[in-house]
Amino acid sequence: MIITWIARLIAGLNANRRPGEIAAGISMGVLLALVPAGNLLWVVLFVATVFMKLNFGIELLVLALLKPVIPAADPLLHAIGLQILTAEGLQAILTTLYNVPLVPFTRFNNTVVAGGLAAGAALWIPLFFIGRLLVVVYRRTIHPRLAESRIVKAFQRIPIVSRIGSLVKRFQRVYSIVG
Repeated sequence: MIITWIARLIAGLNANRRPGEIAAGISMGVLLALVPAGNLLWVVLFVATVFMKLNFGIELLVLALLKPVIPAADPLLHAIGLQILTAEGLQAILTTLYNVPLVPFTRFNNTVVAGGLAAGAALWIPLFFIGRLLVVVYRRTIHPRLAESRIVKAFQRIPIVSRIGSLVKRFQRVYSIVG
């Protein structure tokens, strides 16, 4: 299972996918990691990604990597959410939203949820452009050098690594057919 994920990640980075799709996957993974799960808001955001043109594998990888460490940022997210939820100008809007059916299930009135959503939304565009730039740099400079290095060639002779390599090639063929 993990070998398949690693193979899909490598295939996704090296496939002829647009860098923007990978960058959008990174940004959305960060947003989903910042918003606490277990509420309607998180579910709606996650389901919305199914309909977006982004790299879903990268999104899930970023989400899996960040979700365990994000609780360390809860005090900061709480402070951001508290500022938003106690802002004088927003009180009427927040009260109205709270009285709309189903909206309370988003838990938007929780300071960590509000702070996570605000932080994720604020970071989305910068992370998109940084991620896009990193993918382009990786594909143009790092990947060709890495593929030809002696260390990588020796590493590829290890049985489990050769298995990952064959999976990567298979996923790259799938990506080229689908994309």
